[in-house]
Amino acid sequence: MNAYVILITGPRASGKSTFAAEVHRALVGSVLLHVDDPFHEVLVQDRSRWNGQEIDLYAVILRHELGLARDLALAGSCVIVDATVLPGQLAPLVDNPPAPGLDIVVLLPSLEDCLANEHRPTRTVPVREEKVTATWQEMQEWRRVTGASIQAVDGCEVERRETLSVIVKQLQQAP
Repeated sequence: MNAYVILITGPRASGKSTFAAEVHRALVGSVLLHVDDPFHEVLVQDRSRWNGQEIDLYAVILRHELGLARDLALAGSCVIVDATVLPGQLAPLVDNPPAPGLDIVVLLPSLEDCLANEHRPTRTVPVREEKVTATWQEMQEWRRVTGASIQAVDGCEVERRETLSVIVKQLQQAP
């Protein structure tokens, strides 16, 4: 289970954090990075500075967190990253050799499911239906990306459980 990153991505309200927590619990000793946590911390500290530039701020924090994930994995950790990442944003993980092993799980439930999740009482961020719709549309880009390390999960519970099981078995059998 060494030198490995599992990237859990998808649109807003797709279940990334829940799925990432499940993977983290299943992989004892893994490290879990929620990119939204430092993003929201910075926003709270100086909202007026970042008003209207939230996308830029998220991109800066994402680059930092992906670089951190890479470094932690190369130091021997299995790192799970919970973030909204587009295919063109993977550079901090893969551009500088050596690169850690990388599995990408893209949660792609229907837009209706994401919008319903956005209104759940357990959500800790303000409801932003326009953000859900925008990120859902952007994340469809993953459907055109092919590669052995990319698994698209449409969001049904059975498919998510099967994907979790496959990931855990693969990493437990790794040297």
